[in-house]
Amino acid sequence: MDASGDVTSRVDHALRQAAARAYEAAHGALGEDVAQAEPARWRWEMSPRVIVTLGLVALIIGALVVWAPRPTGAAVSTPLAGGQESPGIVGAPVGAVVSVHVAGAVTQPGVYELPVGSRVTDAIEAAGGSLEGAELDAINLARQVADGEQVRVPTQGADGAAAGRTPDGRVNINTADVAVLEDLPGVGPVLAGRIVEYRERHGPFASVDALESVTGVGPAVLAGLMDAAAV
Repeated sequence: MDASGDVTSRVDHALRQAAARAYEAAHGALGEDVAQAEPARWRWEMSPRVIVTLGLVALIIGALVVWAPRPTGAAVSTPLAGGQESPGIVGAPVGAVVSVHVAGAVTQPGVYELPVGSRVTDAIEAAGGSLEGAELDAINLARQVADGEQVRVPTQGADGAAAGRTPDGRVNINTADVAVLEDLPGVGPVLAGRIVEYRERHGPFASVDALESVTGVGPAVLAGLMDAAAV
């Protein structure tokens, strides 16, 4: 028998006992000769024994109601677009924001507060969108932004080519995309991606020497970049 059935059985048993006591108090024990009993009549008065018995019944019912097991609440999921459901947000509290510095070829450069989980494209949109001539392919628009980082939108060169080279043909490590960075000696696709990721997270490089902060750029690689790279 489950918990709810056990509670019902206990309440029923208590009510039957209380009713029997109340009847016995008012009319005598069950089974007495009906012919000897006084004619039945309405009694508006209740004896102290009846009052005490009814009080005990009320206490028993109240205790059973208080102690009865209650159903537990079910988890509620939040519907998302497309009919999917979210199991809940783990980690960041509701309303949490990050501060991001949006610079470069945007309408209104500056520091903006964005909801946690926002992407680079959201940061650019918050700054009024990109300007004509912005080279959006040079940055990862789908990457989530981090608190305190700088998102820099590069521009195309005056000749219409993608930004990333100085007038003398050297690679500008602050504006070059992955493809242009791969032209540097000792820099392959993986290392070029690390350079872009590092500057997007920490801002532009102050000098070519600052590349040593990027994982994979050791003294030998850095020495080969000195004549080919610029800031």
